[in-house]
Amino acid sequence: MRKTKIGKILIIFLFVASCFSQASHAQKIRYTAEGKMITGKENGKKITKLIDRVTFTQKNTTVYCDSAIFYKKENLMEAFGHVRIEDGDSVTITGETLTYDGNARQAKLRDNVIYTSGPRRLFTDILDYNLDTKIAAFFDGGKLLDENNTLTSETGFYYDLIDQAIFYTNVDLKAKTFDLDSDTLKYNTSTKIAVTEGYTVINTDKGEEIISTGGEYRTVYDQVDLVDGKVETIDYFLEGEELYYDDFRKYNRAIDDVKLIAKDKDVVITGEEGYYDKANGLSKIFGNPVMRKIMSVDTFYLSADTLVAIESEYDSAKRILAYPNVKIFKSNLQGLTDSLAYFQSDSLIFLYDNPLLWTGGNQIEADTISLEIKGQELDKMNLYKNSFLVSQDTLLQFNQVKGRNMIASFWERNIKNIEVIGNGESLYYALTPDKSAMLAINRVLCSNMMIRFKGKTLASISFYKQPEGKTIPPHEMTEADKQLEGFSWQGENRPTLVEILGEMEEPVIEEENEEPKVIPNAEIDREVIQKKLNPQKLIQSTEEENN
Repeated sequence: MRKTKIGKILIIFLFVASCFSQASHAQKIRYTAEGKMITGKENGKKITKLIDRVTFTQKNTTVYCDSAIFYKKENLMEAFGHVRIEDGDSVTITGETLTYDGNARQAKLRDNVIYTSGPRRLFTDILDYNLDTKIAAFFDGGKLLDENNTLTSETGFYYDLIDQAIFYTNVDLKAKTFDLDSDTLKYNTSTKIAVTEGYTVINTDKGEEIISTGGEYRTVYDQVDLVDGKVETIDYFLEGEELYYDDFRKYNRAIDDVKLIAKDKDVVITGEEGYYDKANGLSKIFGNPVMRKIMSVDTFYLSADTLVAIESEYDSAKRILAYPNVKIFKSNLQGLTDSLAYFQSDSLIFLYDNPLLWTGGNQIEADTISLEIKGQELDKMNLYKNSFLVSQDTLLQFNQVKGRNMIASFWERNIKNIEVIGNGESLYYALTPDKSAMLAINRVLCSNMMIRFKGKTLASISFYKQPEGKTIPPHEMTEADKQLEGFSWQGENRPTLVEILGEMEEPVIEEENEEPKVIPNAEIDREVIQKKLNPQKLIQSTEEENN
């Protein structure tokens, strides 16, 4: 977004105004009065006092007042009582007193001044107006009204020839649906577009607060382009180096260094671009997005191609979705999956479409996995359908357990035990007491199992409901004996924190002449979201299978 240097524009206008004033040919002021006209001298100056229904004219300017003093040599007049200036067909100014310099064509009005140009009215107590340049200036507080908006400030300039106003110090713009406060504001009275520089705060009639370091607001359409902007949603604050706010279409768009910050301040999502669809309660972040959830011991990191935060009046429905190419990292847990849903109120995370997790020396996979967070730490892990656990022992051999479903419990940030529910099958390497050599492979089929861990490695397995097994000594082993069906060790794909955050250190910068990206349709996002698995139905179907 291009930033307008308001200060420089003002200097140019003042310079042009000065040139016009100097170049104008002085014309004597003409006057009439229905009452007395008294000629004399005052402080060595020749004056004429005019009383009762006084009229002054110069060029296309006419001044009316109750009484006046005219200084002939200076071509200057002082007017008092019910002062009214009519400048051409468009500008009328009223006030209590006036000092008018006919040579400079400069009018200084004081007390209860009202400047009118078409539908625009400016109220102030101190107004200076140049009748050649059509520039009006106030210095002790003023208020400008037009068909749509009301603007107030300590100091201001109105350029009638170009329908432009500039306001300084304690600027307030009141529109139909918002209230804007800034220190510097430029306003076009024809287009109703306001441009601010410096710290700007917008409060909408919906209770939203938008903060920026300047921007452009199209008041007719309730649209705004901001620099370093921040807008408040129901559950989040959306920030970006550039922020586009559209109250009419009910969405906001942020570009460059985008942040979506949860109001409870334990979740922050960053990315290169994003938008907030207010009508549907969706915030979408893309362009190397990363979510950070602050936990008691460390931070949970999540990256994906797209992150979506869904708002709702019901806490149970509030969630964050990630898809595709999801990576997660925590000091004691890392993982990959295609799609993820994080339910904030329940501190429940679902990983869909063949997720793969690592914790300690263990690799865990299933069709779907849910993580339960309790007390800001991982408490339980539920594996639904085609569950598979691989654990490396001290000899780098792979102990394996598979089953229909599994439930893993954690203690002090490590796996304590895993319960296998249905279609259990295990492959376990028996080692010498000092764990320096392998004695045999134990393979067991059993419906249910309990796997126990010590530290970060598998310690023992208990079998329930008629186990069937065999022990294979080393000299009888084949390569097929060392793997359960479906075994695949993928330790080389285990995500690191550098992989998740590294892309953010050198973000791709778009060229200025590049065509703008098409803003994704919110309805498409809703279809994607609705296609995601329903966790509650998933749990119910799994329980039915177990029964």
